[in-house]
Amino acid sequence: MSDRALMTPAAPAPPAVPFEPTHPGLWATAAFTLWTVLLSLPMLRGMWLASSWSDQFISGVPFHTWGTEWYKRLGHLPLWDPEVFGGLPFVAAGHGDMFYPTWLLRFIVPVTTAGNLSFFVHYILAGLFTYLLLRRLGVGWIGSVIGGLAYELSGLIASYPSPGHDGKLFASAMLPLMLLALVLALRDRRWVGYPLLGVATALTLLGHFQLAYYSLIVAGLFALYLSFEETGDSRGGERALRLGMALAAVLIGFGVAAIQILPFFEYIPYSPRAQGFHGFEGSTSYAIPWSHVPEFFIKNFVGWTPNGTYWGANPIKLHSEYLGLPVVALAVLGATARERRRLVLWIGGIGLLFLLISLGAATPFYTLWWALMPLVKKTRAPGMAFFVVAFVTALFAALGVDRALATRNRRGMTVALIVGAVVTLLGITGAF
Repeated sequence: MSDRALMTPAAPAPPAVPFEPTHPGLWATAAFTLWTVLLSLPMLRGMWLASSWSDQFISGVPFHTWGTEWYKRLGHLPLWDPEVFGGLPFVAAGHGDMFYPTWLLRFIVPVTTAGNLSFFVHYILAGLFTYLLLRRLGVGWIGSVIGGLAYELSGLIASYPSPGHDGKLFASAMLPLMLLALVLALRDRRWVGYPLLGVATALTLLGHFQLAYYSLIVAGLFALYLSFEETGDSRGGERALRLGMALAAVLIGFGVAAIQILPFFEYIPYSPRAQGFHGFEGSTSYAIPWSHVPEFFIKNFVGWTPNGTYWGANPIKLHSEYLGLPVVALAVLGATARERRRLVLWIGGIGLLFLLISLGAATPFYTLWWALMPLVKKTRAPGMAFFVVAFVTALFAALGVDRALATRNRRGMTVALIVGAVVTLLGITGAF
């Protein structure tokens, strides 16, 4: 062998091909279903997922059973319930998912079984829609699956059955679908994105009004990102046209949901709950206090009301705000991905905005939010907005997985291994 041959640098090794199974969507769905089955084992034993202290037990099942029985008698939904408060509008007062597709299950199976199935299906959808969004954004299969699981199994989403908040789960599951529709419509210029956006908007509104309010703000900000950062050489007129069509799709979604929205807004001045809180103090009730913040990283840090361990500032706590230490570690890695800097900045900004919203009066920001944003004065419990923070964390975690698996990024892999070692040690100590 000549000296010249010895001095010739070796050709760089080709980058490793990211792992992807033969049927990626099918295997991803199987992963989301497996963990949902494990969470739903009580249901498979004939038990009820919602707890005995939940809204489902106190009001959901009675309302759903009564409404189903009277629908069968009348041939349409009853408009008046004479058995509550001496008489109460049934549709206008919003007695659960009366116009959401899951209400049809009550004509096939018992009401409690229908409730179980509604939770079960929407956990899978929350993971699957997040996976599909991440794949569309160019994230690898493993990262997309982990991102979907991170959202589906985040503390807030996974604990929705505890207070019986099925509508919140419905709306939370639709958020990634709304953003997927925007990617298809605005960036990829595919017509299917517009009807999909309309459907997602309608389902979100029919699921939970306040979470729909938050989701639409997220969608609006994400639409701006897609229009100004991801549209390539599109001209201003083309961008404006696509944004206008997206807005039209959202308005059509409002039109579909108007069957519930219009009676509800007419009923608000007469609602008993409207008299329950007033002003800034009422609107910021059930925000996330500072004492809860460590629970983002340490499971059950402030305890739980049903078992008598809750010591925080709110009157009750029936949910979890735990994001998962492994997920947070991956999210930190993903948030530093330089190759996706613009996406990270926009998504991170959305996450920060909704973190401030969920903290309520704990920061001065909410005073400005409460004063300027329409309809906020008619809401309470800004802690609900934390589902957006959980979603953003899951997206960052997916980017972190992609970065850790990029073998050409040795420094990133080293950081990932160090973070993984720390997380493992914390797991051994029982921190999560």
